[in-house]
Amino acid sequence: MKIVMLENRYKTFFWDALAEYFIKQGHYVAWVVQNPSFMPKNGTANVIPFPSRRDMKSLSSNHGLEKVIKSDRYINYFGGDTTHYEYYNAEIERILSIEKPELVIGEATLFHELMTVEWCKKNNVPFFHPSMPGYPGGRYSIYLGDTKNAIDGSTDLPSDEECYSLAEAIRKRERIPEYMRPSLPTDVGRIFPIHGSFPNRLVLIKSYFRGERFNTPSPWRKRKLDKAVSRLLIDWSETCTSKFKLDDGYRYLLYPMQMQPESNLDLWGQEYRDQSRLISDLAEALPLGWKLLVKLNPKSKYELNNSLLDLVSKDQRIVPIPFEMGMDKIFNRIHLVCTVTGTIAVESVLSRKPVVQFGPGVLSDEVGYSYADSVEEVRTVIARIDAGLFQLADDKGRTDLVKKLYFTTFPGLISDPASLPSVLDSKNIEKVGANLIRVAEQCM
Repeated sequence: MKIVMLENRYKTFFWDALAEYFIKQGHYVAWVVQNPSFMPKNGTANVIPFPSRRDMKSLSSNHGLEKVIKSDRYINYFGGDTTHYEYYNAEIERILSIEKPELVIGEATLFHELMTVEWCKKNNVPFFHPSMPGYPGGRYSIYLGDTKNAIDGSTDLPSDEECYSLAEAIRKRERIPEYMRPSLPTDVGRIFPIHGSFPNRLVLIKSYFRGERFNTPSPWRKRKLDKAVSRLLIDWSETCTSKFKLDDGYRYLLYPMQMQPESNLDLWGQEYRDQSRLISDLAEALPLGWKLLVKLNPKSKYELNNSLLDLVSKDQRIVPIPFEMGMDKIFNRIHLVCTVTGTIAVESVLSRKPVVQFGPGVLSDEVGYSYADSVEEVRTVIARIDAGLFQLADDKGRTDLVKKLYFTTFPGLISDPASLPSVLDSKNIEKVGANLIRVAEQCM
């Protein structure tokens, strides 16, 4: 099989370990490398030179890259533009036309990856985006292209008793998603610097000065943004001091914010990526007797901004939750949860808490879950809750949902080794690699 893999900073080194496995199994592996600071060792590396000034130009009409532009975190958060798009799109098409892949593996996150997704759509080539959902843990889904459509097919399903036990562990908050666990410099097997450390920042700064200006923000802009977030967290804490209070006379809708930049909103939940506007709309949808609780993401980044802080501080229908307060302290006071694509949707159904979701996810027709095409539809859900008509999942429904989480995932860990060093374990590489090939062969 001819496989093309995509460079993605430190994730490249995990992909590279998979590439070595694929090659040993007799497959051909080539690469599209946008940032040569992260070079793979296995396979044929097609490095795209950084564009010169004469290569930079305005994007022509009918380019077919609208979704890429809307998803591009460099444009959305770091003041970038599209003057490099035509150059990179032509280079990616040239490389892929030469390599003629039967399968492409990568993330659907950075602009060059999303351009590759578009090429795969036009040329009917499967693009696998393996990614770890929050639950059931120690497993990953294979998403197709830039969708959140997981390929089904795993057969290693646990017993009903084991599924029910996991549902209970999640309900009791004894089990948390892997991405919530902090990365530590002392993690077993660590060979790459932890994200945010000085060595990690130094690699990215060097990359910027070598010419990578299209996925890597300038050090000055990044520092300015990070300082702004630190200041806003202090302001948030001060606002909570005066505004956080739970009154028994009210019912509460919870909106837990999702981190940005991140594919969950920038790609899969684009319509709702302005979370300040979404929070304002949710507050407007509340009837008398309801208030909106807003919880920051534990790894809060650029979703916290001045407009959000101003909204939360002035709107009496909105109650900010202190940053350091855990979900376990407030969950029993919540009457409805709203999310775009967050893991909280699964947690809510398993915890028998009403939930509304605006974006794609693993949930579909589960009892206790409601999909909404607009914020306006939240009014209808609230009316059902107030009338005691919103049905919640029973133990069989909760058990079946956990089964579904297993059925739509495969055993193994997917991450960059700077965040999760254990992904490079040889047994994990073999397990993940074998399943990717098996699923790819089934798709052909």
